[in-house]
Amino acid sequence: MDNRGCELATRDEEKKHKKISLNTFLLKKPGGSASGKFWSEREFLAKPLDRDGKPKQIDVDEYSLGAKGKFGTLYVRKPLTESTPEWVGFVSPQLNRLSRLDGLKNKSVSALLVTTVKGRQFAIAFGHGRYMLDLECVETRFGIRVALNSISPDKIASLDRQTFEATPRISRTQALRATSVAEYGINEQQDLLRGLVGFTLDKYKEDLGEVLAGMDSLKASVGIDLPQLEKFLEVALKRSLARDYQKIDNGQAGAFAWVDNLEVVERPDILDELNGELWKLFEAEDFSTMWLAIPEIINWEDVTGFCYTRAELESSIHAALDIRDLKKSLRSNATMETLRYRPIYMVLSSGVPPKVYYAYKCLYAEIKYNKELYILNAGSWYRVESSFKNLVEGYFKNIIRRDFVAPFVEYDHDGEGKYNEAVAANLPRKYAMLDRKLISFGGKSSKIEVCDLYAVGSSSGEKNRLIHVKRGRSSATLSHLFAQGLVSSTLLVSEPGFVAEVNKQLVKQNFVKFPAKPVGSRYEVVFAIIDGPFGAKLDLPFFSKVNLRVCGRALQNFGFTVSLLHIPESAKFLAEARKRKDKKQAGGGVAVKSAVRRAKRAGKP
Repeated sequence: MDNRGCELATRDEEKKHKKISLNTFLLKKPGGSASGKFWSEREFLAKPLDRDGKPKQIDVDEYSLGAKGKFGTLYVRKPLTESTPEWVGFVSPQLNRLSRLDGLKNKSVSALLVTTVKGRQFAIAFGHGRYMLDLECVETRFGIRVALNSISPDKIASLDRQTFEATPRISRTQALRATSVAEYGINEQQDLLRGLVGFTLDKYKEDLGEVLAGMDSLKASVGIDLPQLEKFLEVALKRSLARDYQKIDNGQAGAFAWVDNLEVVERPDILDELNGELWKLFEAEDFSTMWLAIPEIINWEDVTGFCYTRAELESSIHAALDIRDLKKSLRSNATMETLRYRPIYMVLSSGVPPKVYYAYKCLYAEIKYNKELYILNAGSWYRVESSFKNLVEGYFKNIIRRDFVAPFVEYDHDGEGKYNEAVAANLPRKYAMLDRKLISFGGKSSKIEVCDLYAVGSSSGEKNRLIHVKRGRSSATLSHLFAQGLVSSTLLVSEPGFVAEVNKQLVKQNFVKFPAKPVGSRYEVVFAIIDGPFGAKLDLPFFSKVNLRVCGRALQNFGFTVSLLHIPESAKFLAEARKRKDKKQAGGGVAVKSAVRRAKRAGKP
């Protein structure tokens, strides 16, 4: 073969092995779709709201791929998106010649390749093509299922998780080199797997590529051309239906067995019931187990703020998401469907158009239905797996309950601080008031409160008690309560410097100091919760119970006894609170009508 022949052969080989990055979504089975077996483009293409608050389908150019569309249809969004970077407006006033920057525009191309394999529809997104899809048509966690069944648990490169706490945290942990799941410090009681990246098992590398990234979509880089796409999708679909990750190995649960602590709900009748219950709570403004959070990892350095209407984009940008602000932005005739398609705008500093998330996708909620617990997260409902639920509920049921006795009194005070002062004043020689006595420890900005009340045990062998007091049972409130108890008590038994600072506070109140090295078994940590009338049963949101179990077991490992105390609110206090609420609601009728008139002028949906 001559040099020219060798050169052509080399080019053909390079072309053959050139990889293409595929971001693949599996579409749900249509069910009640008007088009029958498959979604039509009118159904799966996104319909963002226009300036009048009405959904308007995006414009696309359509291209058939292969003879009679054998390889699918390509949809390219039009027109191409152009935007002026935010910094241009910042520097322009000081330029001698503004025209120098007139032509600076960010441009983006978005496309979707939609095809059918084995009776299922797939959409492959190119560029920003994922925003062309109506998420109602997308099957959630498809990519995660493929990855769980196709990558090695010992070769995980990155892992996304969400912690179920008062303020859910979405985090991405990346290893400098691929390592086992165990190295990522998974908390099996609190973590929901949101995505993972890992190296493919050898037997699937040829079909799926060497590295897989799984979320709702499956991301892979494979050396194929368009006619070979069908084989890739066939294998991906098959792996998504497998349950290899659940297999028991030598009597031990698999590395990803904890993933099934939450089971995706798919039955339409149950989904309708859950959404109905959700809307009742939302309308009643019962947000104790409901809040807003962006459903994906974002770079906060690029975020300017959030808006609930287009009008706010020109006037009022909120620094953070607040479910009460969302509620205020809705018209009085809003429904569950309003929430499902109501856009929340995330304003970006780069100058590109705001990112849009549906409010429903940003909602987190806990709902009890038919004696089961369900979680709404990132637009999907999950049923809490029964054995996991029983484990958590069992801990809550068996934890020690302290009797409501003197010096504690029913709550009828102006804040927790006043209440704690009153308790300490009732028995000043036994109860030290340590509420708001902050200790700087671990850095200038780190201020820690050892507890709210410190009770000295009696001579009969009663343990000294570190009492942490909080009013209310919202997840945010309780998360702070349990975290305070864990952090401060851990420091007591591990940091002599912290103990020395606590002792300074005790000496000022004429109490005996802690020993230089306190032993956990000599102390009891009491979580005192102010909530509801006398005689009412104390209950907590499920994931607050999860947090209690996590913190409680950690404290018990240090030797501490852990207990709960229910402090009731007085009948007088509750009656006055009801009067204030009724007065507010009565005055709200006029405000609602006025808000509706303003909404119509502002173009609120």
